[in-house]
Amino acid sequence: MYQKYLEPIIEDFTTGEYYREVYTAKQEYFDKAGIVYEDDSEFEQRMCIFMDWYIFDRDLPGVDLPPIKYFFRKNKDRFSSEELNIYRDFCSTVHSIFRLKRFTWNKKGFVVLDLFTNKTHVVTDSEINKGFARGDIFEARIIPFKGEFEFSKGFCFHPADMESFILNEVKKVRFQEKGRQTKLILQLSAMKLKHLRFPHIDIRHIYKFESRF
Repeated sequence: MYQKYLEPIIEDFTTGEYYREVYTAKQEYFDKAGIVYEDDSEFEQRMCIFMDWYIFDRDLPGVDLPPIKYFFRKNKDRFSSEELNIYRDFCSTVHSIFRLKRFTWNKKGFVVLDLFTNKTHVVTDSEINKGFARGDIFEARIIPFKGEFEFSKGFCFHPADMESFILNEVKKVRFQEKGRQTKLILQLSAMKLKHLRFPHIDIRHIYKFESRF
């Protein structure tokens, strides 16, 4: 399991001199993705997504590298050959909006389509596939690990009714920089949270962007 290799990174970059940095990062993230409370049904999922964003995506001040890449740069000369490959792969996770195309023949994984790149990935994750259905559209992070791909712990599932809206918005930023794509992912996350809070409001009034004109 990849998690044990992430634990020292999380420990290093969430405690000590980085304790305040995590607090600042939480404010930045939840301002964009929607503020979540402990009694929200998606609280644990959202915290997992935040921690992934902090470890894999957010540049540390004065370093201009996210914690995973900074950790790799500082320690690569001390890694075993196996660790070198593992942590190098950790530097290339895929955070995106995916559509579940189908299950693998042995029902122990998924074939998913990255809506930003139109690339398919075969993800091995037999522990969680019972909660998925073909056609699901969701935010997730794919982690390369020992020649396979696994999902990280956090997911944000979007309503099937909003598929066309999401696809149209993805197309608008498909060829833009990664930061713009991440911004859209967080905006959609905020919409999903608002939908959970106000289920009586027509979802089409939640999943939308106000006119810029």
